[in-house]
Amino acid sequence: MLGYGILAASYWYALGFSKRRWWLALLFAGVYAITDEYHQSFVPGRHPSWVDALVIDGSGALISLYLVIRFADSTR
Repeated sequence: MLGYGILAASYWYALGFSKRRWWLALLFAGVYAITDEYHQSFVPGRHPSWVDALVIDGSGALISLYLVIRFADSTR
């Protein structure tokens, strides 16, 4: 969760912290999580889990973006 939270915050930083584009950072992190699960299907001893990609990794990204938005608003 923490890794995808940092990834989503990094994507949002690259998008200029635009409040209208936070969802795009979430989308990019979600797509990366899905491709990572796809990659795991080729690694012996590991198996892909769509629940892991969409629920766990996605919620980490969403929580991170929420906290960054909340923190940014409180400093103004």
